Amino acid sequence: MERSRKFMIVIVALCAAVAMIVSVSQAAEFVNGVLQALPDGFPNRPIVIMVIDEPGSSDSVYAMQLAEVAKKVSPVPILIEHRQDFSNYGLWEGIAWTKDQGKLGSDGYISFIFGVPGNIMDLLVIDMKKEAGVDQNDLRFILSAENTPYFLHQRANAPWGNTIQDLVAYAKKNPGTVRYISGGAGGGQDAAMQWYMKGLGFTVKEIIGGGANARALAVAAGEGDVTVSRPESIIPHFQAGKVKVLMVGGSEPAPPPWEGTPTAASLGLKSDPYGTYRSLGTIAQVPEFHLVWLRTLFTAAAQDKQFIANRKNIPGLVYKIRSEEEMLKISQNAYDFSLPVMKEQGVYWGDKPKK
Repeated sequence: MERSRKFMIVIVALCAAVAMIVSVSQAAEFVNGVLQALPDGFPNRPIVIMVIDEPGSSDSVYAMQLAEVAKKVSPVPILIEHRQDFSNYGLWEGIAWTKDQGKLGSDGYISFIFGVPGNIMDLLVIDMKKEAGVDQNDLRFILSAENTPYFLHQRANAPWGNTIQDLVAYAKKNPGTVRYISGGAGGGQDAAMQWYMKGLGFTVKEIIGGGANARALAVAAGEGDVTVSRPESIIPHFQAGKVKVLMVGGSEPAPPPWEGTPTAASLGLKSDPYGTYRSLGTIAQVPEFHLVWLRTLFTAAAQDKQFIANRKNIPGLVYKIRSEEEMLKISQNAYDFSLPVMKEQGVYWGDKPKK
């Protein structure tokens, strides 16, 4: 467990040390709107964005939109490769596969889309170093430009009222009676709900549901009272008047169409790391000056006005570019807040009997 708790500190220290020795002659530079190749020749072949999902998925759409604008300022083509052959821990298998590609991977020609803190949830339930040969120390952030927070929502016409204060007051007076539709232990949305409940001081009756959309539907249909969902799972039921959104995770103001909804931070839940911080990353073996080049390219792409407009069309999305240091802090908070939950639920890998 101590090894896992130190992974963020190791990466931050490594980044700082390596950055100090990056030569000015290796800096990324734009000429006539195109980012020039580095003196060592990188890149001299297409850059691949790996989508560890099927075509048409939310990650796939994001990758295609990002590549469309990145290729305008890139000296080499930007390609998309969909990989559906990995397991439920596809990010980590993808990292291991990238490491196995030799210089193609270690030079920085392969990147991948992933979500935070979903990657951290994986590390809590599986000894990833043992199972896949990689862990957080093998991952570097290139770009994090958006997130979709989690929303705590309830069925319409709940007897206690339509605010988070009404729910909490009722649940405290009637402990264990509010029906919470859960995805089960080990998932990011359930970890968030457990942390929210502990912070707000109430308990529920947990009912295991299906996938994210099925859980939101169960609440909308009145088969459950509350759950935590991504905005895309909520929007059709919200538009039909079947659910009420009570709280948005994090500290950023609630995005349309939920303006004015209390944030987790406003309710005293500070440093909330939950939601989906969609990120682009690569392996830690990539040289720092190649990583800086990639970061310069994709940050420029993420600042394209049309790209921003396209992304902001997604309900509930918050557009904000975050540094690697910020993402490491969010990841560390996710680890620290979720570890006690996973241990209490008996799913933390470090507590399981050794085989």
